[in-house]
Amino acid sequence: MKEFNKKISKSGSITLPAALRRDYGLTDGERFKIVVDGEDGSILLQRTEGSCLFCGSDKELIVYMGRFVCTKCIGNMDAEVSNVAIAGAVQGGAVE
Repeated sequence: MKEFNKKISKSGSITLPAALRRDYGLTDGERFKIVVDGEDGSILLQRTEGSCLFCGSDKELIVYMGRFVCTKCIGNMDAEVSNVAIAGAVQGGAVE
């Protein structure tokens, strides 16, 4: 878990650190749901919109390691991995 200490501006906004935005592929214009726990005062930001890390699509997204990836790109990667495995087997090489 990462932890950052931030102040609320006069206008009520909080800037997410650049490292956090970079690590999770957050871009301007993305939407978040804000959930507040009344018991302990915890505030959770939950991403509600985004785009595919690879092609920029906003359709059929899943979250993988904090990043959005569309099912089409996942299928393309799966096909590419399969092709590499087949090529390695045909050449008699070890498949990793």
